[in-house]
Amino acid sequence: MKKSCWPTLLIAALVTLLLQGCASLLPPPKDRQADTAIAASTATALGRIAAQSVPAGEWSGLRPLPLSAYSMDARLALARGAQSSLDLQYYLLQNDVTGHALLQAVKDAALRGVKVRVLVDDMYTADSDSMLLALAAYPNVQVRLFNPFPTGRAFSLTRWASSLPDFARVNHRMHNKMFIADGAFAVAGGRNIANEYFFRDEKGNFLDFDLLIAGSAVPKMQTIFDTYWNSPHTYPLHEIVSSQETAQALRASFEQLVAGAESAYPELPPDFPDLLGYLPLSADLERRTPLKMLYGTVDVFADSPEKVSGRAEQGNDSSTVTSHVIEAMRAARSEIVLSTPYFIPGERGLTLLDELRQDGRHVSLLTNSLSSNDEPFASAAYARYRVPMLKLGVEIDEVDANQLKQLAMRTTGVGMDQGSFDHAKPSSGATALSLRNAVGRSHAKLLVIDQRKSFVGSMNMDLRSSRLNTELGLIIDSPDLAKDILALVNGARSSGTYHLRLVQPGDQLQWVSIENGVEKVNDHEPEVGMATRLQLLLFSPFIDEGLL
Repeated sequence: MKKSCWPTLLIAALVTLLLQGCASLLPPPKDRQADTAIAASTATALGRIAAQSVPAGEWSGLRPLPLSAYSMDARLALARGAQSSLDLQYYLLQNDVTGHALLQAVKDAALRGVKVRVLVDDMYTADSDSMLLALAAYPNVQVRLFNPFPTGRAFSLTRWASSLPDFARVNHRMHNKMFIADGAFAVAGGRNIANEYFFRDEKGNFLDFDLLIAGSAVPKMQTIFDTYWNSPHTYPLHEIVSSQETAQALRASFEQLVAGAESAYPELPPDFPDLLGYLPLSADLERRTPLKMLYGTVDVFADSPEKVSGRAEQGNDSSTVTSHVIEAMRAARSEIVLSTPYFIPGERGLTLLDELRQDGRHVSLLTNSLSSNDEPFASAAYARYRVPMLKLGVEIDEVDANQLKQLAMRTTGVGMDQGSFDHAKPSSGATALSLRNAVGRSHAKLLVIDQRKSFVGSMNMDLRSSRLNTELGLIIDSPDLAKDILALVNGARSSGTYHLRLVQPGDQLQWVSIENGVEKVNDHEPEVGMATRLQLLLFSPFIDEGLL
């Protein structure tokens, strides 16, 4: 997840506000016609394969996508194979090589006659307005923005400055992430569409998790997409952004922008499995045979788009994704395993953990350390709860950025770097360099209950996800999927984390890691520079954790 650096934005916005006027967002026309998804059909190739791959009834087919290369391969394969519709809903759709590669495949589908709908939150579109305008110039493509900034669109700073009187509205964002092809297959989980989520960023890259989904869960996801698409908080792009260019000129600029982007994601070796034994989806779809999938029943839920009205800000809205997850945690009998990049439980969350521990449930948490966290203020807010959680008996592991990076280079599948991938297509020099130099971070939002039920979705375990942003979630009853997720979490925990413990007597924390078989103990936050420490010292006392 990309979070905003709220303090910096707000201070700068106050200054800029003095230099320019403000604007408010006009409501959309009341007579806007609703648009709905196209149902799956065996008249399409994807529809036939999905129908063959999942038992009839309420079952859903599930395939974990823990490796970024396989996750992108799945999206590209679905876009290239689509024959009726593509629906994309993302918090972040970046104007970079990753965004270009995916949208090039989406554009090609539109030119084949596929109905394309792209819904993007407006938080980070300052750098992508022109790209989205150019994409929308193609036939069969519609682009909409969720909760947009009406003016000052060239820069994030001017957007916030001109919307500061409307802060209560623009502070709410759509954090959902979903990709649906032909109503037959969907991809959902934690990944945004940007370089850092697919191991192509030079500063920091995220280990993450998505699911490929078929069966009864997919039409439920289509209904959720339609709810957002037709929401009064969603605006057609051309009502917010305009261009003097002709449609032909815009299309030409798009072709120039994305030229060569797909070469950054070459086809994966068709017979080389990922960590969990799954072949690339592109290869499996070519075979036109039933896919290897896990099976389970899936409860699909999402926050209402009306959450932007502030209805959940007091933390008492029982309809939220967070409330669904808390209900599932309370139903646990023995064990809860949490993996989340940002963990800010608040007092209510701490009370919940106390209840769970009092009732004998074992609770473990995997989250980012300060050195691996891309949001140091969120990490500082989380730090307030570490000692109380440890005293409750919660087991805590924090990501070691350096060890996780090494683990990622062995296991991500980027450039075929999974151990014996030497015979496959190698990484480009630029990709290999970015992996060596970039910080390793976790972005997976996962929960496993009693080794049977799993949560996968866009929701972080923090106050912003529970009260401000909209989220998508799936609770899956499948022991096989739970087993796979636990293997991934435990693998990261054993190979790339610090285990936290309290030194008795007192509340002194220690970070314990194993390097080359030797225990190493840190008495202070490891691998944190002076600049970060000074930033937190000066600003974190003044930041409301509800914004994080």
